[in-house]
Amino acid sequence: MKRLRKAIKNILLSLLVVVLTALLFIFVKPLWHRFITYPRFQKQVEAFQLKKKECQLVSNLKTYRGVMHLHSFWSHDSKGTIYDLVSAAKLRNINFIFLTDHPHGNIDSFPRGYSRGMYDGVLLEPGSEKQGFDAWPLRDGVVNWNANKDTVSKQIVSNGGIVFYAHTEEPHNWANEWYQGMEIYNFHSNVLEKKSTLPILTDFLINGSKYRAWAYRGIFDRQTKILERWDSLNTHRKIVGFSAVDEHENVNFRARYLKDGRVQWMGIDTKPIDTVKVSFWNRWMFHEPDQSGWIFKWMLVNTYETSFNNSVNYLFADTLTVPNISHHLILGHHFTAFRFLADATGFCWYGEGIDGKMCGMMGDSIKVADTRKLTAISPYPGRFTLIKDGKTLEVTNGETYQYSFDKSLTKGAYRLEVEVKPGKEWQLWIYTNPIYLY
Repeated sequence: MKRLRKAIKNILLSLLVVVLTALLFIFVKPLWHRFITYPRFQKQVEAFQLKKKECQLVSNLKTYRGVMHLHSFWSHDSKGTIYDLVSAAKLRNINFIFLTDHPHGNIDSFPRGYSRGMYDGVLLEPGSEKQGFDAWPLRDGVVNWNANKDTVSKQIVSNGGIVFYAHTEEPHNWANEWYQGMEIYNFHSNVLEKKSTLPILTDFLINGSKYRAWAYRGIFDRQTKILERWDSLNTHRKIVGFSAVDEHENVNFRARYLKDGRVQWMGIDTKPIDTVKVSFWNRWMFHEPDQSGWIFKWMLVNTYETSFNNSVNYLFADTLTVPNISHHLILGHHFTAFRFLADATGFCWYGEGIDGKMCGMMGDSIKVADTRKLTAISPYPGRFTLIKDGKTLEVTNGETYQYSFDKSLTKGAYRLEVEVKPGKEWQLWIYTNPIYLY
């Protein structure tokens, strides 16, 4: 018996050592981030943001910040309310939200459980993510998703709507003449590229409460193949590029009261996981219902608030109305900026005419003969990479607030990537839509 007890004891101790070693291996990197890496990054970014300079206005259009491809309670895998969306948008100075909720069936009707329009100064427009499309009909009516995909896109666009391709890491009919744009960055696509989600989850578990933005950034990779495809498509016709937050706010745990007074617990993908009575043992966990009815919320990974400060579309438009915003989206008068690094308001990528004035901006088609040079102005110093038809033409050597290119302008699609350097490494900050010289 003594030998057996000793053997069991040794086995248990060995198992304990294995478990502790595994936990150390899993959590050592997130803990290092928590106390070393992320505090240093945050200080560097805050110091960098002090370098902001006001930019000279080169256009009469206003700049609006918007987020696109995201989900609310209308989707099966989200419980986000209008209040959640609007409060996060106001906190992050987001002007418009173009939703893409999953339809409840193949017969997709508009309006839905909410109406399009202004909500406390934030413009909301309903849309759908279905069959690989981000689709915004921009009108009341019905979309029949039973039809052929290309037929659906033709019908929506012919009736004045917008059809962009979603999840562009996946196969699409790139020869379809009716889609107008595509995602050039999608946070969710970045996650899917990872071999394992365990490092992501542990990083958010340790750092989500204080350094969630940096945990988001830790997932970022340049989606090179998507960008290459986008460049290739733009050599044939204009394909607008935009960033998708693809936010569901659904990797979390929540609780709410049911009508009978019990508490329903909800987990990942907003699926109910348990229903319990309020007791001495759990009462301390709950607070008064918030405006969305939740009495407990533990946001493990993704939140609207963080997404709305990550990949943001900066759009040049006349007014904050659906017709005007959608018009300029289709024209490509916008760029993507990773806003937590720095607010990109004031940035512009444009063509300068013979008279020294702007003759067109990103998304526009301009005659080579009418263009003296291509110019970018920035509120922050950065490194500029000029890409023409998918090939890098020029990279600036150091940081500058302005960039111009006037060397052998020829026909083609010219876009910019801008990096900033808050610390020792360059960080991707901006993707612009191309200027099309013809």
